[in-house]
Amino acid sequence: MASLMQKFAEAKQQRLQERADFLAACEQSRQVREQEFQEQAQATAKYLAHAEQNRLAWEQGRQAIAENALVKRHEELQDRAEQVASYLQELNETRVQKAAEDSEERAQEVRNRTFKSRSQLKHIHKARIRNGVSARQQRQQLVKEREILTSMQLEDLQKSRLAEAQVAAEQRSQEASLRATEVASQLQDIASQRIAMAKVDIAARSQEFLDRAAEVQSTLSDIHTQRMAAAEAQAEQLRSFRANLKASVWSGDRAATTVEPVVKPVTKIDNLVTEKKPTKVSKKAIPTVEVKAVEASKAVEVKEKETPKEAVKTSNKIEQFVVDYVSQLSTNSSLLEVVNDRDTVRDLLAQGANTLKVDPSDILNTLLQMAEAS
Repeated sequence: MASLMQKFAEAKQQRLQERADFLAACEQSRQVREQEFQEQAQATAKYLAHAEQNRLAWEQGRQAIAENALVKRHEELQDRAEQVASYLQELNETRVQKAAEDSEERAQEVRNRTFKSRSQLKHIHKARIRNGVSARQQRQQLVKEREILTSMQLEDLQKSRLAEAQVAAEQRSQEASLRATEVASQLQDIASQRIAMAKVDIAARSQEFLDRAAEVQSTLSDIHTQRMAAAEAQAEQLRSFRANLKASVWSGDRAATTVEPVVKPVTKIDNLVTEKKPTKVSKKAIPTVEVKAVEASKAVEVKEKETPKEAVKTSNKIEQFVVDYVSQLSTNSSLLEVVNDRDTVRDLLAQGANTLKVDPSDILNTLLQMAEAS
């Protein structure tokens, strides 16, 4: 351990010695550099002083040379200025003289050219006048020739057009006559065909009318038979209903009686087909019996159309009378209460029959229908 510490101390001492040696060497080198720098500075100062002396001497010599050169240049400039002035004066004199001569020459040349131009223009104008006169005469001659030629061509063209128009008119007249003949023949054929077809149609329509008239007559006879049977049945029912109603209304018995409403029979008509009206046929082809049958069928149809209207009017009157009668009652009864009250119904039927001049059964049926509807 002691040896190790001794080694460390020796190493440290060695490092310190080396550092001291290094510092001494650095100081010595610094001193050497300072000495060298001083020597260089002295040498530089000497060189600069010598150079300054040389420069001053050179400047003095150059200034003297420049002054001598400046004097020489002034002298040369004066000589050159005198030479240039004399040369310019001579040049100006020569230019003025030459300009005067040139001006005179140009004026003379202009006068000559003007004279020549005028003479040429006169000759050209005269030539143009002569050419214009000859050209106008030629144009007039050419126009006359063209007019003659054009008139001849127009005459020929007019003649050819007239001939062509005459030929075309003849052709058109021939074509029109041919077409008229063809149209007349076609119209005659069509008329004959239409007459034949009309005869056939008339025969067919007359036969169809006869068939339909027979069918209508048979149908009307069937309808009449059915209606007569229905009318007899309805009359029988109405007689029985009136007898029952009279017995129930005008009798003094207040017992409840049932009144059966009258059921109107509905006649069913079969095999009735509505067709278009047949076309008009000659009156000679219609028998008298068929005409009467048609008139009878029309009368029946009119009656059938009028009967429902009258029934509707009567029903409306009865309904209005019933409404007014019920509204006049002091008990403010409803239709059902009125129907259930025998005395009120009897009074209503009596007043309605006397006022409206209708059958009491119609009033009773209307009252029952109104009660059911309410």
